[in-house]
Order: sequence, then structure tokens, then C-alpha cells
Amino acid sequence: MTAAHTRAERDANLRSAFDQREHERQAVAAHYEHSPEIFSLVLDSRLAYATGVYEHAGEDLEAAQARKYARIAAKLDIRPGQRVLDVGCGWGSNLLYLAQHSEGVFQGITLSAQQREEALRRARAWGVADRVQIDVCHVEDLDLKPESFDAVLFSGSIVHMHNRPAVHQMVGEVLRPGGRVLISDCYFPVQPRGDRDSAATEYIFVEALGYCRLIGLAEELQLMERAGLDILHVEDLTRHYAQTLAHWIDNVRKHRRTIDAMAPGFAAVLQQYMTVARMSFARRTALEYMILATKGAPTVDPGAWPIAQKGGRS
Repeated sequence: MTAAHTRAERDANLRSAFDQREHERQAVAAHYEHSPEIFSLVLDSRLAYATGVYEHAGEDLEAAQARKYARIAAKLDIRPGQRVLDVGCGWGSNLLYLAQHSEGVFQGITLSAQQREEALRRARAWGVADRVQIDVCHVEDLDLKPESFDAVLFSGSIVHMHNRPAVHQMVGEVLRPGGRVLISDCYFPVQPRGDRDSAATEYIFVEALGYCRLIGLAEELQLMERAGLDILHVEDLTRHYAQTLAHWIDNVRKHRRTIDAMAPGFAAVLQQYMTVARMSFARRTALEYMILATKGAPTVDPGAWPIAQKGGRS
């Protein structure tokens, strides 16, 4: 077991695997069970709760998130009939974009009933409901057949999962040969920069988001390799996340009264944790990476990409 850098991790290490799973199920879900109307005032129109990808400093949030969706689609390269699992699918931002821009079949899971309801509503409105299934469950509750998926996606979600070895083992088992896994999430640098056990960190990891565990990039990659996956591509999106958070903070400020009318005090929670997070990414005391890996021989060639710099259709 690696050293626990935060109180959240130390507390998790004292729980049984079952108790930790139940803790994540309840504590993480609480943040996302707020009305999607609130998040629609803060996030982009598809409700991506993860970093966008910016071409220049003055670009707006919508364009940056459109570019991120197109980037994920290019990396996963979903072919007709292929099955995709989105772990922590949120309000369906990536899952529904992929469904609209490919002929794949999609299964998402979330801990939030509010998120599931909104994602399925959007799936119906956007004409892809026949290829989309979304369940409320914890990733460790999944009972999936070996080699039953062609791609697995974690966007802004794996940070909420303590038992990373089990998660990666599951991915290695359910992917078919040539299958891809993409992770876009937050990490700690190996050499500490700043106090990871500060009150500000605890506020984000425990009070605001329920449970978060940031590990080092090398540790995540090693766990993926131990599960039988080959790393194809890693991108540093740290500055992009700082820029995304700046947009979210501006939106919270702009809509504070409306948010507080729907959920008293929640605007302050959002602004406080996002402000600390933005400073962390700006100072690189926390990092953001997008990782692509494959099971066996890859079907995509990162060296031959041109991943478009312009945003795809939203």
C-alpha cells in the first residue's frame, strides 16, 4: 500500500473494502445529486465536469469542451457496433457525444440518480436512447463478461475511486483484444509541492466532493500495465484545467443568487473548492493528464494522428 498523503486516504485505509465502497457510494453521490439546472449555469451545454482543451487564452468554455469531446472521440475511435463503458458518466456529456458521433453501443454508470435521469432525458431528446444504457451503481458492483467491451472511459471519475488496482483489473478483463481505455483526471506530482494535508485539500476531497484520491501518474500507469494494458499516449492538460476552472468560477459568481435559491450555500461550496483547485493547477501542485492505453495490438496509431485542434460538432 502506498503512503497516504491526505486525511481522506488515511480514513479510507482504515475502512474495509466494503465500507469504503459504501462511503464512496454515498459521499461522492451527494455532490452530484443537486439539480442539473444548477450545473447548467456553471458548466458547458453538455455538462462536462472535467477540463476542456483550449487553443488560446481567450477561448470560451463551449469551444474548449467541444475540442475535448472531439479529442476523446478521435482517441477511442469507436467503430460501428463496438461497445463502450463510461465509468462515472455524469450527465452523459462524453457518452452522448460519442453516441451521436459514432455507431457504437454505450453503457454508462453513475452514483447519482439525478445524473442518470438527466443523461437519459438527453439521450431521448438527441435520438440515441436505443444505443444508450445508464445504471446507478458503483464500479465495483459491475458484473461484466470477460472481453465484452471495446472501449472504457473515465473522465473526471477515477479520482473518486480508492481501490484502483481492482478498477484496473476489471478494465483489463472486460476489454477485448485491441480495446482502448482512456482516463482524463487529476494527479499529484511525485515530489510534493505544497501541503497535501492542508485544510484546503481536505475541504475539496472531503467536504466538497465526498471522496478524492490523487495518486502519481507513474503509479496509475503501473497499475494499468499490471492489468495487461499498454500505454499509448499521455497528454498534460494541467494549464487547460486551470483555465476551465476560471470559467466555472466566473459562472458561479454570475449566477450565485439563482444557485442559492435552488440550493442554499451550494454556490459558496462550488466557488471555494474551484478556487483552490484552480490555484493548485496554476501552481502545478496538482496535475491533469489524459491517458490512452490498449489491450494488445492497438487499432489506433498516435504517431499518425492528426487530432484536430479545432472543436468538433457539438
